[in-house]
Amino acid sequence: MADHQKPPNIYDVAHLADVSHQTVSRVINDSPNIKPSTRERVLAAMKELEYIPNAAARALVTARSKIIGILITDIVYHGPAGMMHAMEVEALNAGYMAISASVDPQSLESINRGVENLRRMGIEGLVVITPQSNSVSVVESTVTNIPVVYIDSPNQPKSLSASLDNFEGARLGTSHLIELGHKNIIHVAGPMAWFDALPRLEGYQKAMLAAGLKPRVIDGDWNIETGYLIGRNLDIDTDKVTAIFAANDNLSLGLMHAFRERGIDVPGRLSIVGFDDVAEAPYFEPPLTTLRPDLAKLGRVAMGLILGQITGESVEGSHTVRPELIVRKSTAKPPII
Repeated sequence: MADHQKPPNIYDVAHLADVSHQTVSRVINDSPNIKPSTRERVLAAMKELEYIPNAAARALVTARSKIIGILITDIVYHGPAGMMHAMEVEALNAGYMAISASVDPQSLESINRGVENLRRMGIEGLVVITPQSNSVSVVESTVTNIPVVYIDSPNQPKSLSASLDNFEGARLGTSHLIELGHKNIIHVAGPMAWFDALPRLEGYQKAMLAAGLKPRVIDGDWNIETGYLIGRNLDIDTDKVTAIFAANDNLSLGLMHAFRERGIDVPGRLSIVGFDDVAEAPYFEPPLTTLRPDLAKLGRVAMGLILGQITGESVEGSHTVRPELIVRKSTAKPPII
């Protein structure tokens, strides 16, 4: 059997630096009552031995875990990956670590278990990226002693929140179609249980009514299959529909595939605008006009709010990130019908 060398511990550092292990502990925990020369000697010994302080042990001494928790939905959709990476980097730059718990947003048991698992880690703050009412209710009722930031959640004004301006994005996308000359524009909506679906619906309605046009909404969700089924069955001729604003790019992809099968030209007969600007959007056939949310910025804003609360450098408030309209080849002037 191979002889595995034991990793260095605090006593090895103390022996090399010729100090007590209590002194090493005080250096690790940034105690102010250490002579500069002693601190330098201990740090040099730690470097020479390649000693890495145990985070759990440090937390016991300082009552500071330096951990931020992230509660995230286990339903796969466009947003969390980019936000998660940005938050992890932001946390690391501030000397913190971000850990996540994935939960089923439809299950109160799953949400409670996720919150409890994070709290057992001694988290100093929590970011909630589960844009459904169940998750927010559980967190608001159980997490009371640490700061919480909600992403895309219509919270009370006193709450910390970071959100994508879904309303303005939808208004921009619908206005783009109106400016091209479209009048009969359908909105294929996302699931209303998700906080970001309702403002996208409302932004569409606002743009339509402001232009003196009649809104028409078809209930949907976030899935490609749903867009495809709607596209297979949609009667665009009776109401002379010439454009669709879809609640996300997945719906748009399903719609476009169905229309292609039906011989309906996009954008010659029907223009389509999506929302999310997924990585595949430029490669749809045709490339999709859509709203691009800066999810990395949203993640940085959320983590900045949490870290600011922990360090006492920021006040409570709500922050929004506005999406950008990306015009590609799925939209054009309406045909003469």
